[in-house]
Amino acid sequence: MEFIENHPGEEVLEQYLFGSLPESEAESVEEHLLVCHSCIESAEQLLAFVQSLRDTFSGKPKVRRAGSTLQER
Repeated sequence: MEFIENHPGEEVLEQYLFGSLPESEAESVEEHLLVCHSCIESAEQLLAFVQSLRDTFSGKPKVRRAGSTLQER
């Protein structure tokens, strides 16, 4: 089993997943993800977190007016 020393940080994984990482860096992250199960798991967890946020905020936010009471809403 090969020891992997330089894992991409969470911010780099995030940029890679959302396509905002420069192409030269994206290629090295892709190569790393091909052999590093730990980073694949981290990327999957990050995507699951983002999806849960999207699901949570997909509806219209409930805005409460200042000074309103429960009966007024």
